[in-house]
Amino acid sequence: MDIKKSTSITKFVVKDKTLFVKVLWKHNHHDLFHIKIFDGDVSWSGKFTNELAKKYRERFEEIEEQYIKQVKKTLKGRDHSGFTYDFTINPDNNDSATFTWKKKFEDSMHGLATLVHGSVPVHRDTTKESKDLLLDFLIEENQELRSVIHDLNENNEAISNDLKKCKAELEKFVDIKSSLETSLYGKFVQLLNAKKRRIQVMEGSLQKISKVSASE
Repeated sequence: MDIKKSTSITKFVVKDKTLFVKVLWKHNHHDLFHIKIFDGDVSWSGKFTNELAKKYRERFEEIEEQYIKQVKKTLKGRDHSGFTYDFTINPDNNDSATFTWKKKFEDSMHGLATLVHGSVPVHRDTTKESKDLLLDFLIEENQELRSVIHDLNENNEAISNDLKKCKAELEKFVDIKSSLETSLYGKFVQLLNAKKRRIQVMEGSLQKISKVSASE
């Protein structure tokens, strides 16, 4: 598995606090993803198991593929308008916390309501992890994206040049076709006129023969 392609970093603002959430998408027999949350100078780690995923998706009566797609969109996407997010430290144990995302929906009786779509328990990291690692990851990812864009631009330029050549050749073929049609039409007219003259000559000869026969 390509670690970079299976890793996402997203910024969330929860209770006026900025959190940077790094998710490593696993989707194996045990876990859907591992998560690391950067809260100021403190980092938290946890994992969202398939057992937890099953528990929450059954609430929404979503099939596994549909639920996973929604979770990825929720934690990776920039548009979080359909969800609310919460990060709560356990009051009885400051070394444990919970990161939760809730889906918004319209309730006929209470108006706008929310329902927990997923919640992952995390624990405080004993070893401090610097945010510089996030910057290194994002810088490297940005460089890779720039390289991909550069390659795509080169491919687009090559395709554009090929298209111009094809258009030029097509115009050339159209000109050749027009020239051939004009030339063939001219030859056809000449041949037609020659046939007409020959017919006229033959008709004239036939008339002379008819007159001679009549006079005899």
